[in-house]
Formats: sequence, structure tokens, C-alpha cells
Amino acid sequence: MCRNSETEMYRFETENFIITASIQPDSDVDLSFDETGETRENLNSGLWESFGTIVRVMTRDGIELGCDSLWGSIYEKPADFFTEHYGLAAKSRADGCNYGSYFTGMISEAIKDARKTLHSMPKVKP
Repeated sequence: MCRNSETEMYRFETENFIITASIQPDSDVDLSFDETGETRENLNSGLWESFGTIVRVMTRDGIELGCDSLWGSIYEKPADFFTEHYGLAAKSRADGCNYGSYFTGMISEAIKDARKTLHSMPKVKP
């Protein structure tokens, strides 16, 4: 569990659990798709940022139960990665299609991982 230079971008708390999403710089991005050089140029100039996102489900006392991560994201503003799903959700409701988003999918996967962890833990009698 590496937490060097992480920036928390999202946090949701319930009575028993905390879900967070943090980003870390990603300097090992595959730019093989960048035929024009625009992406490399914008990354080098600082106009765009490359980062990885880590979503974690933790207990209130900080025990990580589940996680999911995605690396190689490139955005002008990393916050757009987290907010774009709101627009997609509204569009999905309006026309009946499911557009989804990476971020909401990552939350679902981290929760699924946490449930699997909790299910596999030995039961302890009080």
C-alpha cells in the first residue's frame, strides 16, 4: 500500500466505512497512440496531467478492505475524471441508455472487493 504523493479527490463516509479516491502522478504513460505528438507536447508543457487513481474502501479505523486502481489517465484537470460521471448519469437517465464511467465502475469494483474480504474473514464470537 503506497501512499506517496497522493491527492484525495473524493470521499464518501457511512456509519461504518469510508470510500476514498486519490490520484498519484503517473510518469510511465503509454503514448503509442499519440501519432501527432499533441498528447506528449501537452503533458510536457504541463497543460495536461497524467495520473493513476486508487479507490479504497476502509473501515472507520483505517483498515483497507477493498480497492481498485486505474493508471494512465490524461486530463487537463484531474477533477474532470471524477465529475464527468455525473453528466453521464444524467444523460443515461434522460435517454434510457447506460453510458457508465470509469470512476463509478471503480467504486463498484472496490466495494465488491471489500465485500469479498469481509465474507472471507473468520467469524469471531463476542
